Amino acid sequence: MRRRPFLLGVLVLLSSTLVAGAAIPAGAGSKPPSVPPEIQVPAGQKVVLDVVGRGVQIYDCDRTTLVWTFREPAAVLYGHRGRPLGIHFAGPTFESFDGSSVVGMRVAEVRPDPTAIPWLLLQARPNSHRGDGVLSQVDYIQRLQTRGGVGPVGACDPAVDTTVAVPYRARYVFYAG
Repeated sequence: MRRRPFLLGVLVLLSSTLVAGAAIPAGAGSKPPSVPPEIQVPAGQKVVLDVVGRGVQIYDCDRTTLVWTFREPAAVLYGHRGRPLGIHFAGPTFESFDGSSVVGMRVAEVRPDPTAIPWLLLQARPNSHRGDGVLSQVDYIQRLQTRGGVGPVGACDPAVDTTVAVPYRARYVFYAG
């Protein structure tokens, strides 16, 4: 079941309250950020897009285990001057408003801040690219400089607790070889 239109509507509404703060400039040829060795991209990769994602990490109360489990992210990707460039949702999928998209798979993670979701290195899933835009040739994605997004800790009660959306912010850097 694809919920992209629903998520996009929710994110557009959220974006009006989340746009505050400077966005990291989008653009090709940006200098790669300094990151821990575990999440560095292979040599030869060039930055093709550098954006800020603002949205929520969604967690559900698992009716079997009675603990909170991660379901999916829902975020708007902002470029230069806070202009929305795309969305990020389950998969993890990144979709640009130019019609291109890519789905990533986790390669590595580090957690420099225990109060925030981990920094990640994602690799593009084979045959997951769509369209001809900026994301059509992406090989790797880094999620960096995270704030928030950590799910509830401990037990949950499915009669009372169903879903929680925890606000987060992260920098996403996209690479192509």
